[in-house]
Amino acid sequence: MIYTISTKNGKVLEVGEFNRENGGGVRIWADAEGNTQRWQLEKVVGDYYKIVNIFSGKVLDVALQGLDNGTWVHQWDYLGSDSQLWQLEDIGDGYVKIRSKHSGKVLDLIQLGTGDGTPVQIWEDVDSDSQKWSLVRVDVGEAPKAAPAAKKPAAKKAPAKKPVAKKSAAAKPAVKAAAAKPAVKAAAKPAAKAATAKAPAAPKAPAKPVAKKPAAKAATTKAPAAPKAPAKPAAKAKK
Repeated sequence: MIYTISTKNGKVLEVGEFNRENGGGVRIWADAEGNTQRWQLEKVVGDYYKIVNIFSGKVLDVALQGLDNGTWVHQWDYLGSDSQLWQLEDIGDGYVKIRSKHSGKVLDLIQLGTGDGTPVQIWEDVDSDSQKWSLVRVDVGEAPKAAPAAKKPAAKKAPAKKPVAKKSAAAKPAVKAAAAKPAVKAAAKPAAKAATAKAPAAPKAPAKPVAKKPAAKAATTKAPAAPKAPAKPAAKAKK
């Protein structure tokens, strides 16, 4: 079975820089769903497993079979040594401690790191979050087999739909073309009649200037009444 091995903050254990060589560094990184971040657990003896990277085929190993706190963990060809065997200790809430058979120390993050690129090491068990891991199963090997099976039925159905699409598409233009021609002719004939009917009514407009001329004559007849004002000779009587 294949797993991701992740920290409490969601980063996953991976082989860095797509390295396939012995001694390639092991670190944590954001989950990119790549095979460098996928691990196969294979039981070897008792409760101990070798932890195999899917990308490189190499196993999780304590460098130089170290026993001390701070010894780095890397990948190496499987040699059957105790430094390559690990026990998964269930601590509840979905987490395990990954304990080395060789030293009894647990898989740990250097300087309690949580960021991308933090390397892993072994350290005595102090029950810190940097020593708690979650294993989530991923079926990487089954996905490619399911994909081709899903595509084959879709390819067979596609040709059956194409003839139907062509028949309906050819019928629609024929209906639209027939409807369009009568509509244009019917609209053109009423428009021409309406224009000829309104044209004779235009000469009636000159009747308006006739109404304005009498109004001007009325104004000239009232003007002679103004000279009656010279009644001022009353001033001579004062002399």
